[in-house]
Amino acid sequence: MKTRLGIVAVLFVVMGFGMIHGGSLIMERIAIGLMGTGIVYLLYLLLSQKKKEDSSESAE
Repeated sequence: MKTRLGIVAVLFVVMGFGMIHGGSLIMERIAIGLMGTGIVYLLYLLLSQKKKEDSSESAE
């Protein structure tokens, strides 16, 4: 499940970069929202993975 959500998050970031220079202000706001959502989820995945690695190393 995390893999699929990670792929969707990357697609959100790519679509956001593609839409950021759209003609209307609404399109730019949507692009910022897509990029923000994708980046926040990817950061969450990165930080949660790092915590798992730290806890497994300290258990040894």
